[in-house]
Amino acid sequence: MKKYFILIFILLFTTGKSFSLPEFRYDDGKYIKFFQMVQIWDVYTVKNEPAGSNINSRNDIYIRRGRIGAKGKIYDNLYFYTVFAFDNIGKNEFSASTGSPNTTAGSGTDGTDNRDFYLWDLFFTWKVTGDLVNITFGYFRPQIGRESITSAFNVISFQKGLSNFNFRKHLIGRSSGRETGINIGGLKNWDLFGINYNLGFFDTNSVKISGNTNTSKVESVGDGKKWSGLITFRTAVSFGDPEIDKYTLSYKQTYFGSRNGITVGLNYSYQGKTDLFDRNEVKSIDLLLNYQNLDFVFEYDLMIRETGSVRTEDKILLAKLGLIKKLTTSEAIQLTFMFSEEEPDNKNLTAFVSQKLYDIGINYFFNGFRWKLNLHYVWGEKAYKKFSYIGAGIQLSY
Repeated sequence: MKKYFILIFILLFTTGKSFSLPEFRYDDGKYIKFFQMVQIWDVYTVKNEPAGSNINSRNDIYIRRGRIGAKGKIYDNLYFYTVFAFDNIGKNEFSASTGSPNTTAGSGTDGTDNRDFYLWDLFFTWKVTGDLVNITFGYFRPQIGRESITSAFNVISFQKGLSNFNFRKHLIGRSSGRETGINIGGLKNWDLFGINYNLGFFDTNSVKISGNTNTSKVESVGDGKKWSGLITFRTAVSFGDPEIDKYTLSYKQTYFGSRNGITVGLNYSYQGKTDLFDRNEVKSIDLLLNYQNLDFVFEYDLMIRETGSVRTEDKILLAKLGLIKKLTTSEAIQLTFMFSEEEPDNKNLTAFVSQKLYDIGINYFFNGFRWKLNLHYVWGEKAYKKFSYIGAGIQLSY
């Protein structure tokens, strides 16, 4: 059985009809909508050299991602979004796929506890002047880097590219990509042209950014007394059909053949001196092309860190290609390929290592991203050690 991939999913739906959690609407236009999103994966690990030697191939069924929350309008022009997360439930320690294993999660010490249920997003958006000026505040993703600000439920690859993971750790120190802060952003679309902008200020508090005296954490230095806020900026220009038709912090990578347009994004962040560095920056360019049945995603990230006379410039490249065909008004099938590479500077200021990631597979959509089935082969290398796995997934959003 070890040498054969076992796909175990019983489909509980056979029609294009959708199901949603309760939504409450009121006469004055206010509303509250509850929702849940889940990704269940079946991963067969073929090889996992980064985890060590003599590791057997294995099949692993687990909840890769889970989200439950609510969103709505609570006052005139004031909207909220609150989400809690539960990830990697049942993930095997030696599976080659990305994510923390279940055996190391939670507060227990015997490896039998479950993952924590924790806050993922909590923010409010005040629409000051329609879509042109919006103020968002709370706990959310700094608007920088396309892969980081795109939900894993809205990407065309099986797993997110490398522009998501160490990118976030470099920027704010935690893999969730979330931090407390405030953002001013807006959107304006004309005929065949549009611009989207975001300017944010965040109070980073991860020990991987600020440092502290906890010697049990290898990344901690100093006493944490040096402080500098994080400033982020992103502007995205669209030609042809707009990427988004109203201001939002939510993005996607395919429009199922309905968009003919291209969006180019420029990203920049800056943070001054903390106990860990004198300067921390991100410079990034990204692109989203949707033309008929073709989807193309590109991102190049340059992550700069200076400490004393030492300067590092770590680089990440990401490219995705998708070919999609609508089968009915509610169903579509898509072939995808992804390549992502991480090139470290190797001056010991960051924890970056050399990585390459490849992903080829097929996605089957019901009602857009709400219901999705996918089957992919993923392979690559981390610190020059090879890994590979076959992954099958089911995604439900309701």
